[in-house]
Amino acid sequence: MSAMRLRIAYTKIEDARYIAHLDLTRVFERAIRRAGIHMSYSEGFNPRPKISFGFALAVGTEGEREYVDVDLQQEMDLGEVLARVQEQLPPGIRLLQGRALDQGAKSLMAVLNAASYKIRVPMALPIQAERLQEAVNAWMGREHVTYSRYSKRGPTDKDIRPWIKLLEAKIQGDEVIFDLEVEMGNSGSVRPEEVLASLRELENLPIELDELQVIRTGVHVSYEGGKKSPLDER
Repeated sequence: MSAMRLRIAYTKIEDARYIAHLDLTRVFERAIRRAGIHMSYSEGFNPRPKISFGFALAVGTEGEREYVDVDLQQEMDLGEVLARVQEQLPPGIRLLQGRALDQGAKSLMAVLNAASYKIRVPMALPIQAERLQEAVNAWMGREHVTYSRYSKRGPTDKDIRPWIKLLEAKIQGDEVIFDLEVEMGNSGSVRPEEVLASLRELENLPIELDELQVIRTGVHVSYEGGKKSPLDER
């Protein structure tokens, strides 16, 4: 039985962006153990620490505000927990904020349903601001956008347009800066790279996708046109 359930916001930036999701779980488990904090464990033949994350980040993508839930065996001061765990975490993973949850609170995967990204991509050829806006407006105006995903089973076509909540762009030097917000859920989502690849193809936009930089600026609870932090969930 858990005595305290915490939800913690953290960064996954710089070299930490190369830590795979399964390894990230081990990083947090090890840091909490080394901090001398006792986690609650699942029951059964193979007990596991009760620690769960939101939607996984692709390896190489930075996360400015990610979330993790941790169940503890005893009540502790929140500030002390964050300080002790922070000392054991590698560079690039910084604990930003936390709060204790009610025992009946829904899991992160049950409440998170949107993510926002900032994407920097070089221009292959000069693009005028008006031309960029026309391309974005035309893409957002499409009812369907089919994108082919490739796997071991071969290509699978998917309509990615319904997943896009917002797409904006501006020119900064010789780069285009995109702000993207997508829906997420158990049935999947869409990758930022897929959106920009279809934008380049369908709207003939000269951008260099081989050199794009993706930052997930946040994951959210989106409802009726608004969004809030999962830390606000009860």
